[in-house]
Amino acid sequence: MLSSRAKYALRAILALAEEAPSGRWMSAQTIAEKSVIPRKFLEAILVQLRDHGLIQSRRGPVGGHKLDHGAGNNPV
Repeated sequence: MLSSRAKYALRAILALAEEAPSGRWMSAQTIAEKSVIPRKFLEAILVQLRDHGLIQSRRGPVGGHKLDHGAGNNPV
């Protein structure tokens, strides 16, 4: 059985994977809406995913989050 946090993390990764071919950055708000995840909870999850090297994050008006394509090289 997966925890709610793990299920939400998987949903977020799947949302980011759908955008991966375009290379576009996704805002936390867009991920939250697309994946039906409470935004504040998602923000904490995104920090953990970034810290483990699974996603990249960038601040600013054109920032957001996207999959880290080098993630296969980072131990979790």
